[in-house]
Amino acid sequence: MVYDVAMAAGFDRGRHLRARDVDAWMAAAREYLPGAGGLVLDLGAGTGRFSAALADATGATVIACEPSEAMRTVFRANWPAIPLVAGTAQAAPFPDGVFDAVWASQVIHHVDPAAFAASVRRVLRPGGQVLLRGGFGPPSALPLYRYFPQAWAIGTAGTLSLPAIRAALAAHGVILCGHAKVEQVLAESRDEFIERVRTRSLSNLAGLADAAFQNGLRAMEQHAREGGMPARIVERLDLVAFRSG
Repeated sequence: MVYDVAMAAGFDRGRHLRARDVDAWMAAAREYLPGAGGLVLDLGAGTGRFSAALADATGATVIACEPSEAMRTVFRANWPAIPLVAGTAQAAPFPDGVFDAVWASQVIHHVDPAAFAASVRRVLRPGGQVLLRGGFGPPSALPLYRYFPQAWAIGTAGTLSLPAIRAALAAHGVILCGHAKVEQVLAESRDEFIERVRTRSLSNLAGLADAAFQNGLRAMEQHAREGGMPARIVERLDLVAFRSG
């Protein structure tokens, strides 16, 4: 997925998380993260949604890595004090064995899992942690699936399963050590939900044909008008922790 200027400009609006939801993610992750003096890699950092939160929650130094120039431009405007480098998740541009933890939010479905596993294993210290945030359960459990099932069609990146991820990391000596579900508010109202979707900042939606996206958007709008959509949209995503051998 290539995040161009248009997607980067709409990313924060479409993917914004409220402070209480960021806090919930940090609370779930805290036991796997280093404290002050540690070093954390925010891999595929995007516009920096979690970079500052990781630093605030731990006292560790956070370095962000993001492949998209457009996303890095927004990141620097948001968080000018956080170190940011250009690079990919499958070839992280860092020396061997330097990080205590790697945080990767909604990243692994964009890359080859085996290349990702080799990359994070290389940059982690022995015993270092990998934290993956994403939706790794049945796509039908996600609020958007009802309107855009084609975005999670069999064989698409969004259907990458946890067993497949687990096997890819285990082959490189990075072993599952924890799994939690974290609830977050996707939207506080139907209108907010629809406006977020209009940004098309979720990669699954950006990859759809325009006609499929517009059909799904119209279905959302109709469902909202009919009162069938919940007034508050909540989703539960996965936080999966792995330890490097």
